[in-house]
Amino acid sequence: MSDHSKILTQRQFGTHAAGYVASPVHAGGYSLTRLVEVLDPQPGWRVLDLATGGGHTALALAPRVAQTVAGDLTHPMLVAARAHLIASGSDGVMFVRLDAEDLPFGPACFDAVTCRIAAHHFPGVARFVGEAARVVKPGGLVAVIDQLSPGDPKAARFVNVFERLRDPSHVWAYNEAEWKGFFAGAGLAVTHYEAFDTHHDLTPWAERMGCDAPAITRLRAMLVHAPPPVAAWMKPNLPPAGDASFVIRQFLLVGRKA
Repeated sequence: MSDHSKILTQRQFGTHAAGYVASPVHAGGYSLTRLVEVLDPQPGWRVLDLATGGGHTALALAPRVAQTVAGDLTHPMLVAARAHLIASGSDGVMFVRLDAEDLPFGPACFDAVTCRIAAHHFPGVARFVGEAARVVKPGGLVAVIDQLSPGDPKAARFVNVFERLRDPSHVWAYNEAEWKGFFAGAGLAVTHYEAFDTHHDLTPWAERMGCDAPAITRLRAMLVHAPPPVAAWMKPNLPPAGDASFVIRQFLLVGRKA
């Protein structure tokens, strides 16, 4: 990652680590359940969970595999994740501070690599996918869940500007074709792809990253004035009274190393 992106990511997530441990969107839901279903982890596996955040993916995988390694760039996030897993009765996860674009592991040492709702913070997504492919064994799997952008460039820019207003450490959410291109470039054959909607109330979503009232007002204004392609993508609900809500489109992409 670039130094600027590292600083922003560590500042944002170091400050708000507890909020991500408690976040219902990250703690469970369809994306986590589906990741475990599709990955189908086996008892003898060694798994690496990158940008582990609150540790929710690592917690879901740990009882099913031989070893889980949870890595994150931000030390306070690792501390919060470790406390969360211990409180949940799981103490068998190894925590490592690392950069997802420059992994401190040798080649072919994991059976699977996962990364859930984090890659939009990486300035070098192709580098991240390449590193994940490097450390996974031949026949092993790389599974990514992240935000999805529409294929239309103007709509994609609007969606990413909206995300960055809420969280300055957001870099870019890519579209389906771009993500499949990253996997192909890293020698990963796609075995599964699906996209799905996640629903968010504006105020708690924004406050999780420290947005104040003026910032939330600007975010709401963007939803109000979203052009038709963006409105069709984000599906804003703007009641005259009460909080606004909207959709973030996500995907699950799994690839197998030859």
